[in-house]
Amino acid sequence: MFGLPPDSQTHPGLLLDKWHDSWPVPPQPSPRSASKDEKERYRTAKREFDEFARSQLERVTKASRDQALLDRLRQRFQRAISAVPCRRWKRRTSESLTLHLSRAGSFENAGICLHPIYGFAYLPGTGLKGMARSYARNVARATDADMEAVFGKDTTKEESGAAGGVIFFDALPVQWPKLTIDIVNNHHRQYYEDGGAPEEWEDPVPVNFLSVAPDTEFEFSVASRHRSDDSGRLLELAQAWIDGALAWLGAGAKTNAGYGRFSTGAALDVGSNRRVFTATLTFVSPAFLAGALQGKDDCALRPATLRGLLRSWWRTLHAGFLPLARLRDLEGELWGTTVTDGAISLHVEPASAAQPKQFNFSKPKDTDSVPGRFYLAYGMEGNPRQQKTARWYVEPGAKWKLTIVARSAATWSSETVLDQGVLALWLLSEYGGIGARCRRGFGSFELSEASLPLPTAKDVLTRAASVRPGSQYSASMAESPPLNYMVFGVLPLKSREVWSAIDQLGAAYRSFTSCEKRKSEKLALGLPRNIGRRGVDQRAIGHPAGRSYSRHASPMHFRLLRNSEEYSVRVTALPSPHLPDLKGSRQYLERCMDYMYAHLH
Repeated sequence: MFGLPPDSQTHPGLLLDKWHDSWPVPPQPSPRSASKDEKERYRTAKREFDEFARSQLERVTKASRDQALLDRLRQRFQRAISAVPCRRWKRRTSESLTLHLSRAGSFENAGICLHPIYGFAYLPGTGLKGMARSYARNVARATDADMEAVFGKDTTKEESGAAGGVIFFDALPVQWPKLTIDIVNNHHRQYYEDGGAPEEWEDPVPVNFLSVAPDTEFEFSVASRHRSDDSGRLLELAQAWIDGALAWLGAGAKTNAGYGRFSTGAALDVGSNRRVFTATLTFVSPAFLAGALQGKDDCALRPATLRGLLRSWWRTLHAGFLPLARLRDLEGELWGTTVTDGAISLHVEPASAAQPKQFNFSKPKDTDSVPGRFYLAYGMEGNPRQQKTARWYVEPGAKWKLTIVARSAATWSSETVLDQGVLALWLLSEYGGIGARCRRGFGSFELSEASLPLPTAKDVLTRAASVRPGSQYSASMAESPPLNYMVFGVLPLKSREVWSAIDQLGAAYRSFTSCEKRKSEKLALGLPRNIGRRGVDQRAIGHPAGRSYSRHASPMHFRLLRNSEEYSVRVTALPSPHLPDLKGSRQYLERCMDYMYAHLH
């Protein structure tokens, strides 16, 4: 039997579908009554299973890339269509591109559209025609006559149908596309699947998939089916509609999360039924940004990451004012579900050249003198014994341009939908952050150059109330941290240098947690939490549906502020209804804030 060729000489599609290693037996979730050792064995097996899947996708990214073959194919295609009226133009992706995620294959929700013969990623002409048609109908509001002339007449009766005057060809890459491993990470699976509470106690469920790296150039082509006096105008319309779809709708899957967007190089009409908001995000503290690989190359702001944070803060804005089922329905209208896309889509592009750095600070052996940055950035430092490298971060001053596009939803107009997205963005910028350890002061950012006036705190509450007329706050409906119970304060950090300010903040927070040893109330700061002796440090918390968990994200958010003189920090507490309850959680978090204020003074 002949051996398989090395990955560098293998067709990527064959590696993805047929030549990957044999799958191990997937681990079975341990029952609720399982022992601690059994649960640990399951976690280990699950981690190994996920690492296997990722390793197989890595092989696909390293498979053969024959640029000479691609060049010959493109030359043959250009000669073939040059005999008829046609248009050819190039467009470059501004975000990652993924398509055909759910295609049949060995990897669940990790497929990608690869050329069946040559193996490179491409955009099928059928998909481009559908995108252009959607843009023409729903955004450009094209006339029925132009729609029929370009796309044809589609009817239920075959004999009355007719082909359109424009042929849409596959979009071929100019250079062999680089495939990368991407990730989607659902933090509230039970909430979205079976109606559980959207609290912060579930283990994230990361799923790896393949995508085409940003800044990949494709060549698009359309041609006239028949020569006519109107051929040139129809080709011009087809190109404009494709460009509009690429810029505003996106190609492929996960477009509302920013995937599949292209730079067209010209201002395009977004349509009368959509509203747009733009702003610049500037980081004021180091931000641990990452994709699936957590390396230097993917240390950048991802639209999917930002979308998940906005979704969470929007839910916080309305928690306790609406029944959980109604809250979930409205959230689905705005941000999407597994069945339908949402009315809000995001687009993010760099506005400055960010040079990522690694968290390679020296940690003193004397535990009493360890800087506060290590306490706040726990898990970001490297660990040679575990073969773990230090995480990458972008420094303060890194900028990204954000575009929010809103269309009308079943319940709200496009203006109201956009306003809901802007309110969530304002909350995130004022009280939260982006990236790993964002609740500990990392990833704090400011908004500037906004295309619409930014709201004030009073505006946020008023405009949120206007979309739920007659709704009154009820603690019994607050299944996730509600904004109505939020407490915050600004604490001084007497330093003009960001890492020194972070050290002060970390020292103040660590001092409080050290004083609270062996106190069960300390669970209000989140889990897992060591509160004294073995067997108690993984103490479970109760879930309304009867489940129990040993983790819960911290309800405290540190947002670094910078003025002309020195840094300060806004400490925001969002009391949890389950740590142990709203009243008890709020009292303990206020005590923590008072202690930190006294410590920093």
